[in-house]
Amino acid sequence: MKIDMYSKLITVCAVFTFSSTLHYEGVSGAKILISAIYGEGSHFLAASAIGESLLKRGHEVTFLISNAYDHRAKDPKYDKFSFEIFNHSVPAERVQRIMNAANHVAFQESNDQFSNLTKSIMELTGQSCKNVITDRALMRRLKAMDAIMMDISWPCGIYIKAALQKDREIPKDLKMIANSPTTLWSGFVSASGSPFNFAYMPETMTGFTNRMNFLQRLKNIVQSILIQASIDSSMLYSFRKMEREVGLQNIVDPFYGYTDFDLYLSNIHFSSDFPVPMVPNLISVGGLTAKPAGRLQNELEEFVQSSGDHGVIVFTLGTYLASITTIRPEIVTMFAEAFRRLPQKVIWQLKELPDWELPSNVKAMPWLPQNDLLGHPKTRVFMYQGGNNGFQEACYHGVPIVVIPLQGDQYDVAARIEARGLGKKIEKLELNADIIYDTLTEVINNPSYNEVADKVSAIYKDQPMSAPDRAAFWIEHVIKFGGAYMRSPANDLTFIQYHLIDVYAFLTAIVVVFLAVVYYTLKFCVSLCCRMIGRGSSGKSKTE
Repeated sequence: MKIDMYSKLITVCAVFTFSSTLHYEGVSGAKILISAIYGEGSHFLAASAIGESLLKRGHEVTFLISNAYDHRAKDPKYDKFSFEIFNHSVPAERVQRIMNAANHVAFQESNDQFSNLTKSIMELTGQSCKNVITDRALMRRLKAMDAIMMDISWPCGIYIKAALQKDREIPKDLKMIANSPTTLWSGFVSASGSPFNFAYMPETMTGFTNRMNFLQRLKNIVQSILIQASIDSSMLYSFRKMEREVGLQNIVDPFYGYTDFDLYLSNIHFSSDFPVPMVPNLISVGGLTAKPAGRLQNELEEFVQSSGDHGVIVFTLGTYLASITTIRPEIVTMFAEAFRRLPQKVIWQLKELPDWELPSNVKAMPWLPQNDLLGHPKTRVFMYQGGNNGFQEACYHGVPIVVIPLQGDQYDVAARIEARGLGKKIEKLELNADIIYDTLTEVINNPSYNEVADKVSAIYKDQPMSAPDRAAFWIEHVIKFGGAYMRSPANDLTFIQYHLIDVYAFLTAIVVVFLAVVYYTLKFCVSLCCRMIGRGSSGKSKTE
């Protein structure tokens, strides 16, 4: 009896000791708000992967989404998340039309329409943020948050914190995490305090590799200037206007708008990306949506298995371009002609079927279980538009790629695919059935692409934790300890101090003064010698 009582006592003490150790070593039950634009597209999918990992670690995760995409809150896949839904000042249908307008400009040669689209989106984001901040009931609920993870495409998280601070609604230190689901952008890198060297670090939307000639390096710098000018003239203008309307002032710095963060998460992986210097608070979390493949539905599995040794091709132009049948039907015809000639089966994301019959080796689906298909052993190649999530998933599963970049950072992803030897690129304005057929055949039949893809996949999987778990770990870390100790002092320096212009000017002045002293000393000595020689010659003449 005594032994049993002592055993229970020891067990209770061990439980309390273990619990206190957990409390010291970890932080559980933190309330974390995640803002991933409006809750749609690849940005939401990447953020939700981090959210799922945070849930597993015992935290409460709330997504801030738009009423235009409130279907996320009804999706059983995300039923463990909480959702805060804000309303736009314009109809939800108009928001969807603006965000889906990429369908109409993706295959355009001119950038004018894309520029107009970008301007419309930027104006919408500023107004949308105002809708959030002026919703008093919503803001009262948000004051309970311990941390905000914000997608850099929509910097409203900065304003949410500023508005709460202004109203003295934050009883504790609200941690801020910036998340970039795209390829590296100089503004994001510089905001973290990391150096961005234009000699070997390609700016976003250039399509350059890290091996640039003189002209490319020149264009690299010019592109960065143009991007900053575009941000200043569109997004910052929209948010400056919003600031005045809600009584906030100069929240976002026009050059380093994201410097007030404890952590910076970037969806890149150095097995497939270009190596760059990174300060401690800039964390690589490449492969957020990549994970081991799940089972396919029976009908889809039967179609895949029917491909035999030839295997299957997975083809998508992304969520927003899945409706291309009604927008650019000639594009659909072109791809169908190429697929008809291939021995492989093709699984194609296509929301609306054409009014003619697709080839017998093609299966069209409105939505693809992309990660599961890429992880299937019969998948031979992934052809798509160049989104960063798809790139990471293909790398994780070791699938060669044919990329057709359409806009934005898709050109940068294409540059990485070709530079790494993971696949080939097709220019969108050169598309025809022959090029599509030849490129797919080359990538499928050339073993070098598979060899590189297998090596990259092995590197992706040879890590102590998954990308979402790594992101969750660091978010938890800054909630416990803050990020100040990891912060680079780079952004505390002026432009002159950071680039050592004053030091170089001082050293140059010393050299100039030294050379001037030497010059005038030598000049004086030469002049003195000349005078002495002159006097000697004059005295000699008089003697004679």
